[in-house]
Amino acid sequence: MVPEPCSGKTPSRSPTTVPMVECMTSYESSDAAVPARDLRVSYAERDHVSALLNRHHLEGRLDGAELADRLAAVSTAVTRADLNSVVLDLPGAQDAVPTRDLLELTNTAGDLRRAGEWLVPPRVVVRSWFGNAHLDMRRARFVTGDVVVDVDIVIGNIDVRLPPGASVDITGVRAAVGTVRDRVGESASRGTPHVILVGGTQVGNVTAR
Repeated sequence: MVPEPCSGKTPSRSPTTVPMVECMTSYESSDAAVPARDLRVSYAERDHVSALLNRHHLEGRLDGAELADRLAAVSTAVTRADLNSVVLDLPGAQDAVPTRDLLELTNTAGDLRRAGEWLVPPRVVVRSWFGNAHLDMRRARFVTGDVVVDVDIVIGNIDVRLPPGASVDITGVRAAVGTVRDRVGESASRGTPHVILVGGTQVGNVTAR
């Protein structure tokens, strides 16, 4: 269902600018409000961490009492944060619970939005037929140093906000009828994270800031 403009006004049809859609109903991803660390864990994830602890015990990093205590914590863990807490001081721990390599944000009509403390995987795909996309990464957690944002928007703008110290590559993204803007500015060195924009919009602007 395509929402009707609340004001009854016809949007501007300028060939180079698509107005931010303010009068349409906004649809957000259902899990946007739940940080990855607060997601509940499965039996398989508990088994995965238990196997890691047993390996570190065999390699001499944990004694028998420590292993028993940590395995008990694993058995009662509810969230990913609970599981990760038992391996934080072990080599190569990072996030003990595997994360997805791909995040797909799709919509037919309305806005797509991610903001706050969300987990950014190595690849983010944004697909929309009619509406704007807002990716605010200023407080996000990144799985890897390099992130590819694949844009596929028919009519609408995409705005990507980066954290301090980040860099962006816009050479692979296009706006058929619109403008691609890099407001981050050139840097003498590659930043962390480094965000690579690819794909583009048919009618709309692409902005990285």
